[in-house]
Amino acid sequence: MVERGDGELLGAWQAGDVAAGEAFVDRHFDAITRFFRNKVCGEDDVAELVGQTFLGCTAGKDRWRGEAGARQFLYAIAGNVLRKYIRGRYKRRSEAVDFAAVCVQDCEGASPSSIVAHKREARCLVQALREIAVEDQIVLELMYFEGLSGSEAAALLGLPEGTVRGRIARGRQRLRERVAALLAAAPAAAAVDVSPEQLEAWARELRRRQGWE
Repeated sequence: MVERGDGELLGAWQAGDVAAGEAFVDRHFDAITRFFRNKVCGEDDVAELVGQTFLGCTAGKDRWRGEAGARQFLYAIAGNVLRKYIRGRYKRRSEAVDFAAVCVQDCEGASPSSIVAHKREARCLVQALREIAVEDQIVLELMYFEGLSGSEAAALLGLPEGTVRGRIARGRQRLRERVAALLAAAPAAAAVDVSPEQLEAWARELRRRQGWE
């Protein structure tokens, strides 16, 4: 049997095919869980935000007209859920949240990531991602955790490719600086210059260890 595509599943779900909806949710459940896992203040929040995303998809599926891809539709909902979450936990409540500047560590109650990494370099990478702007973290984690290219991330997020590539360049530079600082903070550690290639290698190892490939 030929596997149905995302658009076909979502269209069938709109038409009342509950099994198609369940198949769509099952297909993307792990990826949406990864989307939130490193962007929240505590592990309990992951399940809550994943649930909100799929509830939002269920409630809003009839608004999908096919102009955007089915995955793009789902990730737009996930992005809205994440932004609402961060606004509610931003430490400076009286200020507007600028997602090009605010990071996860700016939220009240932010704790270490729930992603368990065995190597120090991978642990520093995961933590550093939480210390860069949320906009940049999203695109970099799509690259590092999902293995997407810049153009694929742009298509998934429904953004111009130039915008996404700008976020990648800005975020990667900040990430290199933060990873280097975290590595150098260890006792007797020497200063290190972290390259983009090293970040990608550590991310590949992290994906492999987590079983994300």
